[in-house]
Amino acid sequence: MTKNPEDLKNKRITIMGLGLNQGGLGVARFLAKAGAKILVTDLKTEEELGPSLEKLKNFDVRYILGRHREEDFINTDMVIQNPAVPYNSKYLKIARKNKIPIKTDLDLFFQLCPSKNIIAVAGTKGKSTVSQLIYQIFKEAQKEVVLAGNIGISVLDILEKITPQTWLILEISTWQMEGMKNHKFRPQTAVLTNILPDHLDRYSNYKEYVHAEKLIFKHQRFNDNLVVNFDNEETIQVKEETKSQVYWFSTKKKIESGSYLEKDNLVFQSEEHKIAFAKISDLPLPGSHNLENILAASTVGFIHNIPGEIILKALKKFPGIPYRLEFIGEFRGIKFYNDTCATTPEATLAALESFPKQSIVLILGGKDKKLNYENFGIAIGQNKKIKKIILLQHPDYDASLKILSALKNHLDSEKIIQTYNLKVGMEIALQQAQKNDLILLSPAAASFGMFKNEFDRGDQFNKIVRNLK
Repeated sequence: MTKNPEDLKNKRITIMGLGLNQGGLGVARFLAKAGAKILVTDLKTEEELGPSLEKLKNFDVRYILGRHREEDFINTDMVIQNPAVPYNSKYLKIARKNKIPIKTDLDLFFQLCPSKNIIAVAGTKGKSTVSQLIYQIFKEAQKEVVLAGNIGISVLDILEKITPQTWLILEISTWQMEGMKNHKFRPQTAVLTNILPDHLDRYSNYKEYVHAEKLIFKHQRFNDNLVVNFDNEETIQVKEETKSQVYWFSTKKKIESGSYLEKDNLVFQSEEHKIAFAKISDLPLPGSHNLENILAASTVGFIHNIPGEIILKALKKFPGIPYRLEFIGEFRGIKFYNDTCATTPEATLAALESFPKQSIVLILGGKDKKLNYENFGIAIGQNKKIKKIILLQHPDYDASLKILSALKNHLDSEKIIQTYNLKVGMEIALQQAQKNDLILLSPAAASFGMFKNEFDRGDQFNKIVRNLK
């Protein structure tokens, strides 16, 4: 079992960004147990960080909250950068100028991780579902496996569970990969689900964002594996950009190496064999985007010699994951789905494609990530199954204004109802919906302003649904 590193004891360490999504919390707990002298600094206030602070109350941690101080990035032995903190932060520049090492939780993790059996999943959308599916497939195959990363599970929280034989399934964001530029991150198997416009509030342009997603395979070698989407215009190009062994997945074309759809069958094909391992009717998850996720995860299973019958068994058992087209319940014959993690227009359109036959009351709106909503407006205008749109408004919700502008060009304005409160929006949605209709929270934008994060938005939606009488 891996022990806490002795050389961290009594080190002065500034953690920049505690946040509410476990990453900062995990590294703070880990360093405290290692005997480091920790200072946590965050622009959020004590009140905003309440849930995270409560979990650290038994640890020896100092705090500077609601602000950052320059001296905390100079009078220290190391800075830990939370993934949400941009590389060009003024305070990180101060640390670099003073030759203070800047690390991330993943940097520390990979210095200490005893296993090289790493399967990493990146991409704009689908990576959480693919990561969970791979984990379920490996678990069904009775392999020693753990799951962590950009899913609310800190890698440092699961470090003690890892042996040299353990398979680590790691969901990884572009921000996390950028934080490991000097580490030369090299997963044995990498999965790139797709690349679509996102996080353009963080990146100067789309090209820069695309480059960040492709860091997943940058340091791979010829004996490593890359599982990648054949149907995405950005990822189709990677064959010319990587040294690794490429396996494709596609819902549209037959491919020579990887998984694809053939009539109603899911097929894996390699030089050695062709295996039909499932039928569409076997699968529990709705939507063509989930079919892509299933093909990606199954390809990883086959690469690692897991039999088709084991893969199918894992797929059939998979319940889906919270906040991603999650069925919450039914009231008066109306079904409620929570897709709060749909923070881009493409993700919301994929959710709508999953329900081609039911009438839908759609809840949209949020904070902008500098995304374009014109094509979104066209697609919504063409979707005859949308009965009403509940558009969430807030002083910070600039995406809602862009969505409203795009929708007005292609939709009868009577179909759009604006509200400054989710509970009121849900009451309106219930008035508009009838038996056999769906109420779908799939906002197409970020959540900050009205909510702490997208999970808070999803939790509030779930609470409203569960309180219906």
